[in-house]
Amino acid sequence: MFFAKASILKQIPCLIFVAVVTSTCAEYSKNAEIQIAQASPSVPENIVFPKNVGVIDVTAPEYGAIPNDGKDDTKAIQKALNKFPAQGRIIYLPNGIYDISNSLHWPAGERNRSDYKYTTLQGQTRDRVIIRLQDQSPLFQDGNKPRPVISTGFDPDLDPNSEEFKASIAAQRFGNSVRNLTINIGKNNPGAEGLNFVANNQGAVRSVKIISEDKKGATGLALTHGEIGPLLIEDVEIVGFDYGVRTNNAINGITMQNITVRDQNFAGIFNNGQVMSLEGFNSINSVSAIINGIEPNGGLDPGSTLTLVNAKLFGRDRANKLPGISSAGFIYTRNLVSSGYKEILLNKAKEGKNTFKDANSQEFTSHPIISQFPSPSKSLQLPIKQFPKLKWDEPKNWVNVEKFGAIANDNKDDTAAFQKAIDSGATTVVVPGGKGTFIIDGSLRLRSKVERFTSTGGTLNGKGEIVADNGSKPTLIIENFFVDFGSKLRWKNVANRTVVYRSISHLSLESNGAGDMFIDDAVMGKLRFLNPAQDIWVRQVNPEGGSETNIINNGAKLWILGLKTEQGKTKIETKNGGLTEVLGGLVYAAGEQKPQEPLFRITNASAAFIGIAEAYFDNDTYQIWVEETRGKQTKKLMKDQLPGRYTANGRVLMLYTGFKE
Repeated sequence: MFFAKASILKQIPCLIFVAVVTSTCAEYSKNAEIQIAQASPSVPENIVFPKNVGVIDVTAPEYGAIPNDGKDDTKAIQKALNKFPAQGRIIYLPNGIYDISNSLHWPAGERNRSDYKYTTLQGQTRDRVIIRLQDQSPLFQDGNKPRPVISTGFDPDLDPNSEEFKASIAAQRFGNSVRNLTINIGKNNPGAEGLNFVANNQGAVRSVKIISEDKKGATGLALTHGEIGPLLIEDVEIVGFDYGVRTNNAINGITMQNITVRDQNFAGIFNNGQVMSLEGFNSINSVSAIINGIEPNGGLDPGSTLTLVNAKLFGRDRANKLPGISSAGFIYTRNLVSSGYKEILLNKAKEGKNTFKDANSQEFTSHPIISQFPSPSKSLQLPIKQFPKLKWDEPKNWVNVEKFGAIANDNKDDTAAFQKAIDSGATTVVVPGGKGTFIIDGSLRLRSKVERFTSTGGTLNGKGEIVADNGSKPTLIIENFFVDFGSKLRWKNVANRTVVYRSISHLSLESNGAGDMFIDDAVMGKLRFLNPAQDIWVRQVNPEGGSETNIINNGAKLWILGLKTEQGKTKIETKNGGLTEVLGGLVYAAGEQKPQEPLFRITNASAAFIGIAEAYFDNDTYQIWVEETRGKQTKKLMKDQLPGRYTANGRVLMLYTGFKE
């Protein structure tokens, strides 16, 4: 591993914490434990789709799943999945218990083309849609060879030596999601993984509960198959299993928010190599809440990089002999509260062991904080705001753009038809899946009473623009859209209301709006935030492209949880008094990085970069990590001044502060 070289950089001591009297288990409120144990999405979502919008209902006669009858629904659900490889379709489960005896997996499609991608498994309600594995299922008995109950990235019966299996490991699992359901592995299935999830660039697990009834089972959420991420895990609760969440790869980054783990046997989360960004974490366990990286004895950690903000760790029983968090990799924590553990954090990185027993750690980083100009010895700590959720409309209140004349695949402009649907007075406007591509060549204004503009798999193209405008509703959610590769379609925001962009592929966006803006689970070429009056919250964002700066913050307040990016050019430029804070990210330095172009640029503005890890394989990477200008003076942070990441050849920037108080 490489270590920071001596330089004129200000090296700030690693630990900043506020010590309080250590809490005991008895002092920890039972009400608090119950609150954590019953963690659920802030707005319970009951999602029922209207007919004729391209959603695939597994209970339809063609597929034949019958919930609550105690009979095996495996073949029926798998039939629905298999029929639509890489078509962006939503496979939908109405409320009920679905009994299965074997793994459910994404459609295999055609190798290297349509295999295991662009598929969503969607339940009506998280707690009332239950996919339950039969007790003591023969295929789920070997704890040394875990088998997923649901697999999004591969068929568990594939021969590991086959070309199909090898192809499934590559980072090509685009657009996969699992939403609003419960996975229950039943009893006496010690070899079961609840969900083995793979998505790349864009994809999410949202509002999901994963349960082992008897606390057996290998892993609740396995993020272990091939190149994982970037992806989003949001509002997820995992009960039982040896591990609640487990990773084992060094790329491409995992973003997590509002996660609860409890009653694990070995660890709540075991991060073995990934770049993980986690905000809002609750653990109730008699084992360590998090293990970040393997022990360095006999070797080095593969590059596990954890950014953890706002965590509550409740230890019970044998936890008083264990650390709440054990880390051998790179780690940053903020607002970490612990009770019942021997120590809150045991840092076992090769640089030296540190143990922290205080029950409340305000801020800690395993490696020196770096500043080039006089700056506070802490992160920027921009306010964190939860991403909005709205109650879903009844199906009768949805409006389909086809009703107003939009026709897919006719290569004609659908802007006028879309605009009529928007202006119809409906609060939900849907672009149907399964029909093909709709063209927007004009200026489509999202206004009137619309508060949800959504797609169930319909694709967009064209040379026009989709503009988030003002309307009579305080919040506008735009979600589940795929824009064709190479399209010239642009997204704009000019609204003074709250706007949310969610689960969108190719979201090249320019914002001049003044209202709060949220972006999550999105991939794009560029983002432009141009209004200094705007506050922006972003999570799981994947800006790519080597032709121009990917993200420009011109005076606004920008908070990012989980960044992944690749190709050349500057990735984030903050200027004109803007504020940018990045909590965790992976820089995949593929393609050409010109020596004079920095990874991040700060020009008379403020920024903090936390837990930024790098991977590259072509001997071409960023030489300048941060270029900061104050007044007329410019300083550059070079890559050789950063510690090395054992895997993927890269470096890690644990905490850079570039701002004045």
